[in-house]
Amino acid sequence: MQAPMPPPQAAASPYQPPASSMTKGSMYTFQKWLMIGAALLVFATVFSQFPLASSEPSIADYDLTDEKESEQYLDDMDSFEGQVALFGAMATILQAGALTMLGYAFFREAQEDQGQHVAVRITMILAGIVLVTSIVGRSFSLF
Repeated sequence: MQAPMPPPQAAASPYQPPASSMTKGSMYTFQKWLMIGAALLVFATVFSQFPLASSEPSIADYDLTDEKESEQYLDDMDSFEGQVALFGAMATILQAGALTMLGYAFFREAQEDQGQHVAVRITMILAGIVLVTSIVGRSFSLF
């Protein structure tokens, strides 16, 4: 009589990280998410400062009596305003991402770290709520 064959091992899903990497120490640390969120806020600030006021086309550089130069000035102003809008949008996206990461870090740390005092955990939850409400409040308008 033959020994029973062991059941085949289920293949790991390529869409799921290994179970060993899902522990708190390797995929998530509060300090890591806090630093990534803070770095994104710095990048957002840099992006919002890229279109300098000195790069705005000066009306003194154009002869507005000439129709071609007048048209060129309007095109240059439109291009500059488009650049300001592009960098402003990129800065807003980075800010929203950073605030989301920070809020998630605060919520998760408040839920998982049982060694902290209750007041610290409540403060982290309140900080997460403030961050999330600031993201929602940006695009919310009654008018």
